[in-house]
Amino acid sequence: MRRAPPFFLISCNHLIPDELGLDMLGKNLPLSYFVHDQALNNSYFLGLPQLGHVGDIHIDTLILSATCMAVILLGAAIVTPTLTSDGAGGKGQAIAEGIYGFIEDLCKGQMGHHYKHFFPLIAAIFLFVLVGNFIGVGPWRALEHMAWWPVHGGEPLEVCSPTTDFNVTFGLASIVLIVYLCSGFWAHGLGYLKLYLNPIEWLDLIIRPATLALRLMMVITADELMRAAALMMVPVLLPTGVMAFEMFIGIIQAFVFALLTSIYIGLTVSHH
Repeated sequence: MRRAPPFFLISCNHLIPDELGLDMLGKNLPLSYFVHDQALNNSYFLGLPQLGHVGDIHIDTLILSATCMAVILLGAAIVTPTLTSDGAGGKGQAIAEGIYGFIEDLCKGQMGHHYKHFFPLIAAIFLFVLVGNFIGVGPWRALEHMAWWPVHGGEPLEVCSPTTDFNVTFGLASIVLIVYLCSGFWAHGLGYLKLYLNPIEWLDLIIRPATLALRLMMVITADELMRAAALMMVPVLLPTGVMAFEMFIGIIQAFVFALLTSIYIGLTVSHH
C-alpha cells in the first residue's frame, strides 16, 4: 500500500486528498534512511544528476522479498525429508504434489512437450508471487502499536506484499521478457529475427511485460487499500472477510501471472 512505481504514482499522491487516509502511497524505506553517505545514496545513470528516491534502493522490499524466498525454501526443506513413494504420504506431500501437478498441467497445456524446459521458471514465479501476495495479508496493524515495532519517519513500519512494489513486478516481468525472447531463438534459431521485421511485434515487447507488471502491482495495492479502509471503518469483523478475499485474489493473481508467462513462452516456441 505504501509503495508504487515512482514515475507512475508519485504525481498521483498530489491528486489524492490526505483526508482519505491514502497519503501513504509511494512511501518506503530507502537506502538513505540507513546509509547517510551521499556518495552511496545518489543515483547516477548516463551522466544524469541525482534521481532522488526514484533511483534509491527499497530496503523493505528486499527484506520482504528475501522473506518470501526463505518461506519457500523452508517449506521445501520441511517437506522433502517426509516424501515417500510408498502410499499417499503426509499432508505436506499432498500439498506439494497438488502444487506440482497444478503447475505441470498449466505448463503442459500452453507449451506442449517443451514444458519441461520452462517448468522450474513457471513454478518459481508462481510460488514467489503467491507467497508475496500472502505475506501482506496479516494482522500487522495490531502490532504497529507495540513499543518494539520499528518506526520510520515517525510512522510505524508497514508490512505489505512485496508485489505492491513496481520494482518487484517489473523485475519479474523483465525475467519473463528475457526468457520469452531467448526461447524464440532456442526454438527457431536466428530465423526468429524475421518475426521482428513487423513493427507490431516490437509493441509486444513493451505491452506484454508492462501489463504483467502493472496488473499485479495495481491489483495487490488495491487489495491492501481496501483492507486499510475496512480496518478504519469496522475494525473487528469486516477485515476478516476482506483478508480472506485478499488471499483469494492473491491466488488468482499468482495464477494469472504464471498463466500469461506460459502462454507467451508457448506462443514463442510454437511454429509460426
